[in-house]
Amino acid sequence: MTDEHETTDKARKERSPSFPFISLKKAVERTQEMAASHKRSPARLPLVGETSWGYGAKSSGLLQTVAALKAFGLIEDIGGGADRRIQVSDLAWRILSDARPGAKEQAIRDAALKPRLIAEYAPNWVPERPSDAHCISELHLDRGFTQEAARLFLKVFDETVSYANLAEADNLSPSFQQENEAGMEATADTGTPLGDVFRRAAPIPWASSAKGVAVGEASAKGAAAGGAQPPFQMTMGPGHIWGTFNFRLQSEVDEVIRALTAMRAFLKPDDEPAS
Repeated sequence: MTDEHETTDKARKERSPSFPFISLKKAVERTQEMAASHKRSPARLPLVGETSWGYGAKSSGLLQTVAALKAFGLIEDIGGGADRRIQVSDLAWRILSDARPGAKEQAIRDAALKPRLIAEYAPNWVPERPSDAHCISELHLDRGFTQEAARLFLKVFDETVSYANLAEADNLSPSFQQENEAGMEATADTGTPLGDVFRRAAPIPWASSAKGVAVGEASAKGAAAGGAQPPFQMTMGPGHIWGTFNFRLQSEVDEVIRALTAMRAFLKPDDEPAS
């Protein structure tokens, strides 16, 4: 694990956007090692580092591993400071132990899209990612990555996509397919109806073109079943989403799930303090 962390330290010597330093496959392996020692019981970081991964209490490798597992949703935090403990999450437990057909595979796909940057670039880079040179230039010039961090992100991205089998169209969720086809990205307009905040865009924060993509309007089926009233109305403000719902059809629920999934990347992560 030493070379792996030396590469990460070099890549992040200058500040770059946050992303897991290991792929989902390696993160699942680390989680399996933790589960073998502690099952689902909460345990303090130094104990997990020593018994599961061979890290000292103050090792940077321990902190980076914990951050990566949290980014993929594989562990949960309990408490803070000296009392901070971690435990295997429900999502990770499904990956490790769910024997029902397709359940483990779905849980792996869910974990793969937990990190914000992977979820943001997947609609545009799966199933066919642009060349390394193209991607590194985009990450470096548009997103503030160092060259080394950009190369590391591409490695993590490619290995995660392969492990989760995201490149197979049949395995993509409806929300993922819609984002891939529409190239949708939300703007930061305050108090703007949901149907107006989505735009066709490259994965650059808040970039938009003139062509809008309506999301929250009543479908033909919804209109036939309940008149002109939309099945849901949502508004996105800075750092939060709110709305009202009046569902009659399963397809209307699917529509709002797709919309919320597309907007999810623009909310704060659970471990980031609310402003």
